[in-house]
Amino acid sequence: MKKKKHFLSNQEIAAFCDQLFMVMSAGIPIYEGVSILLDDASDEETKLVLSSINVPLENGSSFHEALVQSGYFPKYVLDMVQIGELSGRLDEVLSSLSRYYEREESIRNGIKHAVTYPLLMIAMMFAVLIVLIVKVLPVFNQIYIELGSEMTGFAAVMMKISILINRYILYVLIFVAVIIVGFIIFSKTNAGRKMLKKGSLSKLTAAGRFANCMYMALGSGLDTDQGLALTEQLADNPYMEAKIQHCRELTASGMSFSEAILSAEIFEKIYSSMITIGFKTGSLDKVMQKISKEYENIIDYRISRFISLLEPVIVIILSVFIGLILISFLMPLIGIMSGIG
Repeated sequence: MKKKKHFLSNQEIAAFCDQLFMVMSAGIPIYEGVSILLDDASDEETKLVLSSINVPLENGSSFHEALVQSGYFPKYVLDMVQIGELSGRLDEVLSSLSRYYEREESIRNGIKHAVTYPLLMIAMMFAVLIVLIVKVLPVFNQIYIELGSEMTGFAAVMMKISILINRYILYVLIFVAVIIVGFIIFSKTNAGRKMLKKGSLSKLTAAGRFANCMYMALGSGLDTDQGLALTEQLADNPYMEAKIQHCRELTASGMSFSEAILSAEIFEKIYSSMITIGFKTGSLDKVMQKISKEYENIIDYRISRFISLLEPVIVIILSVFIGLILISFLMPLIGIMSGIG
């Protein structure tokens, strides 16, 4: 684990919870488990994190209080650990937290890969085109001039673009940099985040996160109202937050949880019968776990399909565009050379 400015990362929290779960499964008290991890820590930053937890434990604080005092853990972890201590199911909560944050890290990496890879491909495509237009086309143009001819059609248009880019290259670079910086700044504003969260993949991710959080909350002894309050804090998606809030309003008005969650359209209708049966049979936590896993599979499929389709599309576009440029320049040149011959 590494020390962060604010909280530990998803991967670090998952590792920490998993290690403590194994310690508790072996019958070792939580305070001894933290001490064992501290003695086995491999670097100073990890020791600092564990020490900030171990000191309060040695002074008689509960595990929840120790995590609060350390300042390294998000509210969701703190709330779930407190629930685990009060219900006597701390080991189960730690195991669930480990799986939850492992999944969060997997989703984050999947989305990051899905966004980064196409951007790199597009950047490479534009780099090739710019080099072709700025450096290669002027060479062909000079050849045409020396042969006493001139470019026409598509080739002439591309040559004009080449001249403009060469003449105003500094302004072009500044313009591109402004667009990139502007997009980064906009993505960090409330309006930008809301726009980015509007995509189907973000909505699926939010629905899967909701199901997983409800599974953990219900499995830890919370009722549905408490679970909804907890998931609303963790939603991290304005559209899902609005749906959860609507669901809470419906339950407060007397509607059953299964009816409210369907009326709020948090999940797709295909899961309506599962939720209704789970609510009536008292196995709603298991139903939420199943729904969460199904959403995980859908997200994984969407990401892999997006990447597998995007790569050949970008390659085809790049190949066609470069081919058109080369053909538009080479065919007239071949005709001139044939006439000279």
